[in-house]
Amino acid sequence: MRANEQLLMFGSVALIACFAFEALATTNTMPHVISDLGSEQWYSLAAGVVLAGQVISTVIAGAVCDAKGVKLPLSGGIFLFTFGALAAGLAPSLAFFITGRAIQGLGGGLVFVSLYVLVGALVAPNRRPLFFAAFSYAWVVPSMIGPALAGYIVDVWHWRPVFYLITPVTLLALIPLAPILRRLEQHDSRALEIPHLFSGMLAAGGLIALQLAGGFTGVMMWMVFVLGTGLLAYALPRLFPTGTFRARRGVPSLVVTRFLLMGALVGAEFFLPLVLDRVHDWSASTTGWAIALGSITWTIGSWVQTKITNPSRRRQLPMMGATSVAAGAIIACLLPVSGLSPLIGLSGWALIGLGLGLTIATTSDLALGLTERACHGKVSAYLQLADSTGPALTMGVISITASTWINYGGQAFPYAPASAITLIVAVGGLLASLRNRTAQRT
Repeated sequence: MRANEQLLMFGSVALIACFAFEALATTNTMPHVISDLGSEQWYSLAAGVVLAGQVISTVIAGAVCDAKGVKLPLSGGIFLFTFGALAAGLAPSLAFFITGRAIQGLGGGLVFVSLYVLVGALVAPNRRPLFFAAFSYAWVVPSMIGPALAGYIVDVWHWRPVFYLITPVTLLALIPLAPILRRLEQHDSRALEIPHLFSGMLAAGGLIALQLAGGFTGVMMWMVFVLGTGLLAYALPRLFPTGTFRARRGVPSLVVTRFLLMGALVGAEFFLPLVLDRVHDWSASTTGWAIALGSITWTIGSWVQTKITNPSRRRQLPMMGATSVAAGAIIACLLPVSGLSPLIGLSGWALIGLGLGLTIATTSDLALGLTERACHGKVSAYLQLADSTGPALTMGVISITASTWINYGGQAFPYAPASAITLIVAVGGLLASLRNRTAQRT
């Protein structure tokens, strides 16, 4: 492995580990944030607004990386992410907290696209699977200590210190990447064009509208829902490659598979701590270990995909991963049933993590391999957009469906809509993955 590759491996893993700690720790603290600052009806918005912020910054990051290089979006993304975390930790109200989370999302989109572009530029094709697996490995330690540490902090002190910790740790993680940014060859700068920025803003607005809709009732709920649906119907086809939502072979089918499977993951993950807290009366620290289970199995799946080098077999991996996610979603439907041991439902959560581990690193590798290097920023943006819009759209649909369900007498099984929608989205991902079995260069 060359010196630049070694630096990139070490620096990117350190940075992603910090982001992983934030994501896992925040998931475990969300029920307590909502209890402190607002009502449960805004849970979906507070948890999912970070994904809407990523939509806008991802559209920008892809164009900036291809036109100007990665230095500006990477450093700017880290600044926004840490500033947003600090703002969320200091939030005097739920509105302020949501704003801070949105800023975090803006930073996250810039950072992850930049890292993907660096892998495409500096890493030999035969070593890319190892790098994308390492990105998953970076979640191992945070998954073991992040939720549990966050739960301990919440139980002993408060939820706010969880966000205070994120800022200094993330800034320290930038240090290993500084040498590689200095060594990068001068990028052949060209005019910056962001053709889909307006569509990205509309999509983010549509996702936020869907999440807001679940907090209203009656006519207002449906007005906001129709607005969000209309914005997304216009914007999403313009943000992804042609044929994405028809699962056209090649990059489009890889992108839509990822879009749907990430939606299934987050649909299960965001309500996991809420169900364990409200239905099974688990403490925050115990719930942290349950959240970590999915990250551990994700890592196992990522490791497995590095051992499969035959090209035709690698193209089968997204389908195998999607099958695991769909099976896990079926079993996870049992988690909200109070009369059953939560360990049964958590075994489904483990299968979901395993399937994503097989799929995410593989789709990243396959998509870059099907694309010219000059377009790596654009394709990296497609992948990151799938990672943010799929989950945010799923969360929005769950929010509106859950609100309607409860208003029409579903109080006995309040989490049934989340389970059902997660399962539907997972099955959709499985069907889309069947189109990945043959390559088509983009």
